[in-house]
Amino acid sequence: MMPQIQFWKTLLQALQRGQSVFLALVVGHTKGSPGTTGAKLLVTSEGTIAGTVGGGIMEHRIIERATQVLQGGSFRPEIQTLVHCQEGTGQKSGLICAGSQTNLYYLCSPTSDATLMDQLAVLLGQDNPAILWISPAEMAIRPGSVSLRQPIIHLTYSAEAWLYQEQLFNRRRLAIFGGGHCALALSRVMEDLNYAVCVFDTRPNLKPCQQNASVPLQILEDYKTAGETLSYPEITCVAVMTTEVCTDVRALLGVVRRPFPYIGVMGSPAKLSTIWAHLQQAGVSTDDLANLYAPIGLPLNSHTPEEIAIAVAAQILQERDRWEFWRQDRGDALAQAI
Repeated sequence: MMPQIQFWKTLLQALQRGQSVFLALVVGHTKGSPGTTGAKLLVTSEGTIAGTVGGGIMEHRIIERATQVLQGGSFRPEIQTLVHCQEGTGQKSGLICAGSQTNLYYLCSPTSDATLMDQLAVLLGQDNPAILWISPAEMAIRPGSVSLRQPIIHLTYSAEAWLYQEQLFNRRRLAIFGGGHCALALSRVMEDLNYAVCVFDTRPNLKPCQQNASVPLQILEDYKTAGETLSYPEITCVAVMTTEVCTDVRALLGVVRRPFPYIGVMGSPAKLSTIWAHLQQAGVSTDDLANLYAPIGLPLNSHTPEEIAIAVAAQILQERDRWEFWRQDRGDALAQAI
């Protein structure tokens, strides 16, 4: 999966080179569909393809149609619902996975949309919320705020009109405490999974995480203050993997009583036992300790930083369906009639 910010930057770069871009967005889906709400695909007039809306013969046909539209030069935005089965009613996708998906198709022009896409890329890069609007008449960016009780993607439509709205804000978020080799590996894996990642450390001359320039690295005097800097604790996962017991304890004291949905701690049983003792001495309750994931990650007998990163990522993916904000983000069958 291409990270969302990279997808939009790819689209922007094509527009800046004077290319038109055919954009396909999955705006709603039902169970079984290979294309899920939020998936995106682009095809440029030079033939570059990025992203995916489900693959297979369906995507092949969409790319073929995109090529024809790009050669024609004009296109009215449209909504298409495809059914992934051979029998029954509805337009067939060519797939047999079950379920259905609703796609939006839009032709981006270098003259009318390049400035808009530049604005979108800046907003995402600065982590500033806004709303992307697409209708049959236009694509626009409207001021907006983070609304965790609303789906990140929302489509309203009738026989006469439709409106697509997408919150330009990444609800997949991870804060890593400690910037060593395991943090570097984890930051790369989670970025590939479209997570907004930040790293905290107390060492000014840190080397490993500096190798991932796309992830912000914040140097602090005390790990305990890091949790206070995170704007959206209720949707941010935390991975604690510092170099010492005392710094792990400081990091945990800053987050354990806040509403983070996932707090994982890396360490051996002996190390974790010592950390627990320090936390209890500091007044952390048994209930708060029980909410921690320790040792962090699925039990895969991981040894290398890369293996540990996969184990942690897998555990976060396994746990996320329990979180209300994630169910809103996933959004099965979001289309509503107006």
